[in-house]
Amino acid sequence: MRTLVAYHEAGHAILSSAINDAPRYVSIRGDDETLGRSAQKMLSRPTVLAQVYLAGFAAEHLLTGRRPRQLDREVGFALLTLDDPDLAAAFAGFAERDGYRAVHAVLRTGLLDDDQIASEIERLYAAARESLVAVWPAVRAAANALLEREELDGDELFEAIVGIELFAPVFAVQEAHGLRFDIASGDLPRAPSP
Repeated sequence: MRTLVAYHEAGHAILSSAINDAPRYVSIRGDDETLGRSAQKMLSRPTVLAQVYLAGFAAEHLLTGRRPRQLDREVGFALLTLDDPDLAAAFAGFAERDGYRAVHAVLRTGLLDDDQIASEIERLYAAARESLVAVWPAVRAAANALLEREELDGDELFEAIVGIELFAPVFAVQEAHGLRFDIASGDLPRAPSP
């Protein structure tokens, strides 16, 4: 279980580093609500945020060879809460789940129909999974560092993956999925300063 959590969190951290921003920290130290967590900038485009939320499930999928059932449960329940917002409130902490957050990020794109949202989640999940395939050595290195130390700050994460190219492989996958980054507007992630 600990290895699965390490890969889940490494998936979030690596994809965020490539398409969003370097996480401030990533941890596999459990608490009352989660088995692990990461913290990064959350002011990016909705399609980027949804992929970062889905990347943990994508990393689990790649590690085990099976799509995590929890992904479909969380997304399905999040879609139900769109019709009944009180439903999410009845389940403490559910709004902090990756599937719920991914659905709400997709809502920010303007899609309102459940089928359209579900279809967009699938497209973004495929992009997240393929992006992680392209940089799997970085995911593995980050997961191993988490298993060794349990928590990494942004600089320690980059030390764990030093020499592994993230940007070009991930951008190629993103472009293949029609997800582009606008260099002129500064819509690119930043590596930590030396």
